[in-house]
Amino acid sequence: MQDNKEWNNIRDNVVDVFDENNTFNQAKEFSNKALDILRRVGNPIQYNKNVNLNTVPKKVKEKKKTYLKASRGDLLLRIFFGIPIMIIFAIPMFVTALTVLPFSLKIWLIIMVALSPFFAVGAVLAIPALSNLKLVDEAEKYYRIMNDKLYMNIDDIAMFANESRDNVEKNLRKLIERRNFPQGHIDASGQCFMLSNDVYKEYLALEDQRKSQQVIEDKNVSEGSIIPEGRQYVLSIKEMHLGIKSEPMSSKLGKLETVLIAIFDRVEKEPDELKKLDKLMRYYLPTTIKLIKTYSDFDNVISPDEEILSTKKEIELTIDSINEACMEFQNRLYKDTAFDADTDAALLKTMLAKEGLIDEMK
Repeated sequence: MQDNKEWNNIRDNVVDVFDENNTFNQAKEFSNKALDILRRVGNPIQYNKNVNLNTVPKKVKEKKKTYLKASRGDLLLRIFFGIPIMIIFAIPMFVTALTVLPFSLKIWLIIMVALSPFFAVGAVLAIPALSNLKLVDEAEKYYRIMNDKLYMNIDDIAMFANESRDNVEKNLRKLIERRNFPQGHIDASGQCFMLSNDVYKEYLALEDQRKSQQVIEDKNVSEGSIIPEGRQYVLSIKEMHLGIKSEPMSSKLGKLETVLIAIFDRVEKEPDELKKLDKLMRYYLPTTIKLIKTYSDFDNVISPDEEILSTKKEIELTIDSINEACMEFQNRLYKDTAFDADTDAALLKTMLAKEGLIDEMK
């Protein structure tokens, strides 16, 4: 289990993030110590690679009705009638082949023509139903693997299901087409599976933002690469946020996205403040991305142990510290602007008074 003192020490270094007079030592120390702990924790996905899916709790039945349709009644009915029909008509067809065919091909063909349609009806009922029944089992397995999450990488689903990635993607597409996952979607790159229409809408909005950001970068904006790079960090956070819906982390990430967008918007209008973003861009944001990525990976662990839960809690507290530092800088930006406005107003008032246009005492 990770020592809380280590994490407290890391959070102590989240100070004066935007102070241009402060050295880079604390920022670098924050980054190095955080990454060192993450390396020692290891790959969280491997913790439960061999988990028994039968032990995974089937949570929140009302959600299952919304995101998963796994009715077997119609399929079992088709199998119940289809297989007996096939057997009933397959027996005389087989007997006829043994007894009649050697003596008369014409009579055997007449009998086969008469019996084949009934056998075909049974086959049409039973065979697709058996295939679809297996797909329903796969749907329930994938749903249990997602463990009430609405967004998961297909690679991770395949690993937990002990299946090939291509097979899982093919099954998911069939299940979406058959409406077993009525709100299911796969992203354009075929990397992620989403259970909810709302999450898919967020994904589409994120893609639109990414395209818009690419247009801005292509224009080679005058402030250089800092602002576009910063916005790419925000997009990365939003993308990972799609898969983190549990509280309190979801709210913390929402706050982080909002304050970072406000900072980059403000600095874009006040280019003189660009130099204050240096430590944020070189140390804090890259490390924050890695912390969120680790948290997201931990969220995919079906039965997390004490160390995983403890590390998730420490990451949440660290994001709080980052949020506080960013909000303080945002406030400082607006305070500086307000001070400049007051100074300009006072100077203008003095000049008008000297011209005799107003009474300086007013």
